[in-house]
Amino acid sequence: MRRLNMIETGQTIKLAVLAFAVAMAAWAPSATAAETDPLVPQAAQPYGDGLLRRLRDATMAVPGSLPSELRYITVAESHRPRRVVLDGGSDEPYVQARTAFQLVYEDSTLMVDAGMDEAVHRTFGMGAVEPYWPERNAAVQDALAAASLIVITHEHGDHVAGVVRSPNRRAIAARTILTKAQAETLVLAPQSPLIRLTPAQAAEYRVIDYARFHPVAPGVVLVKAPGHTPGHQMVFVRLESGTEYLLSADVTWALDGIAGLTQRPQATSDRIKEDRDALRHQIRWLNVVLTASGTVIVPSHDAVHLADLERRGLITEGLVSD
Repeated sequence: MRRLNMIETGQTIKLAVLAFAVAMAAWAPSATAAETDPLVPQAAQPYGDGLLRRLRDATMAVPGSLPSELRYITVAESHRPRRVVLDGGSDEPYVQARTAFQLVYEDSTLMVDAGMDEAVHRTFGMGAVEPYWPERNAAVQDALAAASLIVITHEHGDHVAGVVRSPNRRAIAARTILTKAQAETLVLAPQSPLIRLTPAQAAEYRVIDYARFHPVAPGVVLVKAPGHTPGHQMVFVRLESGTEYLLSADVTWALDGIAGLTQRPQATSDRIKEDRDALRHQIRWLNVVLTASGTVIVPSHDAVHLADLERRGLITEGLVSD
């Protein structure tokens, strides 16, 4: 397949292959970065009213044909009561789908997130044995191998393990974008030792830094959204049909959190070490996008919402790999 065009509007970061302590110093934010990178303002201020318009404009920044469809696959599930997922939620069961997404172009594909192997999946079960489909994760690996470009929404194992633990890791790494914050976390403070990268391994990925948003392919724009994790980002997509999607990743696990302006419970946020102020502003903005723009919001984990989108013909289950 033809490689997708890419644009690097942000600063490309070359991670030094150095000793661990030296790597820590190299990744410490400089005064200049702190002044120009809106990470801190985003954590303290609402998203701007004009951001959606700017994202729409940015979908045309990279020349080429727009993607024709959005596809997804569920490689595993976690079963939780809604009170763990939404503040004030009930004991009603919630199915947390563990997903990867794929954008299909005329002669190439782009992957968003990367699935996970069963060992990583077991770290999410809190001792319970929960559904996992190895054949579906194998399909994700095939799709990653065939993709022209791979982006990762954030550095948690269920989103990134497929590109850091793959048998074809080096080949996949050359086509995988990690943000500086994602790479830093994977080296210095990974969610699990199973997904830790060495500085030398991190240097094999396409590590970038950007301010507010960053076009990476025709119709695809990354949106910086730290809060759930330091490296969390959303993905804005425009198809050739004109349909727009905002892959909101893990800002909330359920669409109801966006519709009802509701975060995860404090105990859940504390366990994950989330920035609740940042998430509050992101949820408010997503609520406006959901209710007033026509853009389709796609949280990564809401199995019921994903099934509804499929029934409505807005997303297709299953990946293509050639």
